[in-house]
Formats: sequence, structure tokens, C-alpha cells
Amino acid sequence: MKRVLSRTIAHIAPRASVGGVRVLMYHAIDDPDPSDSMALRVSQQRFLEQMTVLRDEGYGVVPLRAVLDAHEENGRTRVAITFDDGYRSQEWAAALLRDFGFPATFFVVPRFLDGVTSAKTYSETWGHLGWSDAAALMDEGFDVGAHSMTHPDLKTCAGVRLDEEVSGARTLLEQRLGRSVPHFSYPYGRYDERVRMAVERAGYQLACTSRHGLNQSSGPSYTVNRTEVYGTDDRRDFVRKLQGQYDWLGYWHHLRRTS
Repeated sequence: MKRVLSRTIAHIAPRASVGGVRVLMYHAIDDPDPSDSMALRVSQQRFLEQMTVLRDEGYGVVPLRAVLDAHEENGRTRVAITFDDGYRSQEWAAALLRDFGFPATFFVVPRFLDGVTSAKTYSETWGHLGWSDAAALMDEGFDVGAHSMTHPDLKTCAGVRLDEEVSGARTLLEQRLGRSVPHFSYPYGRYDERVRMAVERAGYQLACTSRHGLNQSSGPSYTVNRTEVYGTDDRRDFVRKLQGQYDWLGYWHHLRRTS
């Protein structure tokens, strides 16, 4: 019912202003799963269709770091592609992106890279990349970012635990992968000022939320907007998300995930 209502509103919603960087957010690229109540799994067929739309419609697909200089002189909206959680199915997506020549950022969790032995949610049972897989993505030119150490709601973490989840994840990833990890993604998109400051203190250049919207300001940002793509999105939904007709959801995302 919620998705039907969202589609109805998006159909009549105005398009966003042009320019800036729209960051797309994906999770698993895999067949539908009956347990997937959040529609986190986008099928390979739909992912291919969406990447084809980006190519055929002439969108400039850029690395995530482009949000640090979001102003674009010609006013054309650029697109950055990100993936959360480091699912093994993202390897297929990476291979496709190589064929398209598109960059992307993969946000990974050390606990998942070690191999999940006691899943906390249904989505943790889907299988994840390992350490060598993350290194291979970097070898292929993709960026790898941190998604915390164990994937908790960071707003529930206090003191030392918060620093371990945020700063500890970056330290461990850089030690094991041998390269810089300058980007962070808030688990579940949840953060507050205390969490945001911990991310900035850890030395990350930027941090991604799960709030719909376009990024148009340049400079360091620890509240980067991202437009989430769901497994239930058809081609029209995807095009409307690119055009900003779902950006009104950002207000509700902000209230839900920062409160």
C-alpha cells in the first residue's frame, strides 16, 4: 500500500532542479526472496535495464567523491552508484559495471567480510563478499567504503563502542586492504549529531545517509543524500527517481532515521 501511494505521488510530483550529483543506493543484486519485506534485492534483469537507462539517457556516471564538488558548470545532473552491506551478488553487478565503464563504491562491514555465523536479520543470510573479494574490487578500480564494524544502529552506541564501530572499521579495512578508505555509510541510514561528529573525527571525507535527494553543495559532507533503488521499482519508477520525483520522501526519511 505504501509503495502504491508513493508511486501515485511521484507521478504528479515535479522534477528536481538540474545539476549536482544524485547518488543511487543498492543492496543485493539477486532474484526476489519471499522474506525480503524491504525489497532490498534488485534482480539482475532490472539492474541491467537501469544501467542501460543511465547510458542511453546520457547521464554522466561519476565516482562518489564527485559529491565533494557537486557543482556542475553545464547544469547536467551526474549520478554516482553505491552498494551497502557487501553482498556476494554485488560481484555480478561489478562485472556489469565494468562493461559499462561505470565507477561505483561498495560499503562493506568487517563482520560480514569475516563470514556471518549468527545472522541478526533475514538479509544477513544472503551471503557476503570476503576480504579477498573486497581487495579484488579495489584492484579493479572500484572504491570500497566503511559501513561500520558490525552493522549496528549507531545511535544506540555510546562512547568507546561508537568509536570502535566508526573509526575502528576504517582502521581495520585500511590495514587489511592496504588502501585508503575515505567514505562511510550509516547502517540503516540512522545517525544523529553525535554519530555524525564521530564519523568526521575518524577522518572520513564524506558519509552517506539513506535520505532521498540531490546533492548540490560542494565541500565535505557527512549527510550525503542517496536515492534508494528497490527490487519493486520498474523502469518508470527508476526514471522518476533520476528526475527527482521521489525526492519528497527525503523529508520523511530524515524524520524517521534521525529521531
